[in-house]
Amino acid sequence: MTKECIDKIIEQNMEKIYLYCLRKVSNTTDAEDLASDIILELLRSYTHINNDGAVYGYLWSIASNLCNNYWRKQSRYSYDELPEEYTGLYIPTPVEDSDQEEELATLRRELSLLSNNYRVIMIDFYFHNMRCEQIAVKMGISTNNVKQYLFEGRKKVKIGMDKQRKYGTHSYAPEKFSMNFWGNSSKGYWELFERKLPGNIMLAIYEKPRTLEELSLEVGVAVPYLEDELEPLEKFEVIRRKGNKYYSNIVIYDYSWMEKIHARSKSVLTEKLDDIKAMIDKGVDALEKSDYTNYMDDLNARRWFILMLLFWEAQQTSEGKMKTHLTFPLLANGSNGYVMGQRGEFPIAIHGIYGMYGLEKGYIRVLNYNMLSDIVLSPFERGHREVLLAAENRAAEMNQVSELPKLLDMKVVRIEDGKIMPCYSEISERDYHSIMQVLDSEIDSLAEIAAKIRDDAGDELSRSIPYDISWAKDIGSIVSMFSILENIVPVVLESGYLTKGKDGQNLTTFYFKK
Repeated sequence: MTKECIDKIIEQNMEKIYLYCLRKVSNTTDAEDLASDIILELLRSYTHINNDGAVYGYLWSIASNLCNNYWRKQSRYSYDELPEEYTGLYIPTPVEDSDQEEELATLRRELSLLSNNYRVIMIDFYFHNMRCEQIAVKMGISTNNVKQYLFEGRKKVKIGMDKQRKYGTHSYAPEKFSMNFWGNSSKGYWELFERKLPGNIMLAIYEKPRTLEELSLEVGVAVPYLEDELEPLEKFEVIRRKGNKYYSNIVIYDYSWMEKIHARSKSVLTEKLDDIKAMIDKGVDALEKSDYTNYMDDLNARRWFILMLLFWEAQQTSEGKMKTHLTFPLLANGSNGYVMGQRGEFPIAIHGIYGMYGLEKGYIRVLNYNMLSDIVLSPFERGHREVLLAAENRAAEMNQVSELPKLLDMKVVRIEDGKIMPCYSEISERDYHSIMQVLDSEIDSLAEIAAKIRDDAGDELSRSIPYDISWAKDIGSIVSMFSILENIVPVVLESGYLTKGKDGQNLTTFYFKK
């Protein structure tokens, strides 16, 4: 007897089995349970049938035995002593009340774990007393399909009620998840993860792909609500379904991976420190012939300027030297780029990197390092551009500008002879490129180092992910892009070759005149 044959026999006799049970017990709910038990027993034991012709006798033998067992169980009554005030009504004992409540809670739990079609059909049938034909019209499916859903749904609930369910870690101890994006438009993606639940769904399915039921238990959210959370994640293709399981469709990394990249980068830069010092000294000499200026100019400030030039340009050039070629795939929102996730806390060396911020006569580049200053300058904040424009034009002090006092305290600008003046380094774009030409071979050498670190980071990340995501190497090389730029600061500070600025001196904001 094959599985296909027994499935066909069950399908042909499903209604007969149910009607047989109904005649035996005269109770629709018990008849349905008995019919399910008969079919399950037949599915478990059909391989013992040696003669296909004996299958029907075997089927009805199982049916008879299970119905007899039902009545034997029903006859086993136990009685508690009746209270004195008994008037002929049945009074359940506290134990019975507790058992009934527990069973009802378990039933609700199992219904909450069913996927949409099973859940809706069973609720309509058992709680709303709708007929199969009515449900079929409502759901837009055939009556036979409704009956199949009811049959399978009862099996799922019955099996589930016998299980000891355990909620997962993410149900009571959610982790921090942060989205990261690299591309030309992140529209729609940031909104997905404004709350904790979507991020923890991503984390729950990243290490271990899960079914809807497993995911529901892991994050502690009933399926009806979970389905609403999954829909936008699927729409934006950050998760995908394969069979009945959900998989993450983005790379998720944690700080332990980043620490390895930072440690490797710092180690390489420490080994190359003498070479880097020679590069900086060469650049400082070239600076003498340029129109570079700085309000608090000294050798330390000049060295910082050349160091930032070398490493900024090297990391920009490194992409062309990598083995990994960034493809910027098409995303669900119609843009090109990469969506990625960060797991846990991420202490970072740089608070922000802002480049090519357009003013009237030039542009600002800001590299904020918390090792150099506790103050973070973002030229994009409200009111900042107005102050920077005033400094660019040496405009008269504007007391009505609310952000001016803040930027004065930050040593971004100063007041001199009633005018707003810059506190940062300035150089013309022409002379900046002249110095770049002088340092061309040095920039190229550092770019080779950056490219190697970025390729290694991509390889490391692709080995650490639990299943294949084709752009894992791309993500690794993107996230490690600023690795040498971040790690050169602690290297030169620890060596004593460079120091923090005096009196809050601004060392990492630069203005380029066009």
